[in-house]
Amino acid sequence: MKAQIESTDQIVTIKAIGHKGYTQARVWEGRTEAGVRFTAYIPLVQVHKDEHNTEFERELTEHKRPEDWTQRAIDARLIL
Repeated sequence: MKAQIESTDQIVTIKAIGHKGYTQARVWEGRTEAGVRFTAYIPLVQVHKDEHNTEFERELTEHKRPEDWTQRAIDARLIL
């Protein structure tokens, strides 16, 4: 699958399956090549060791407000 994602300004607290405790994850909005919209909850993003991460860090600070459909996708059980 190929998809394009965009970060939102929404942070949620989640409990990962198989792990103890909770962690925070940024909410991302995505769309597959076929046009299917989805919501991703990503707790960690890492730049490859051979890449310079200055530009990546700058872009990572640019967020948008989540769309209405994304807000509805965030299950109340994920938010503390």
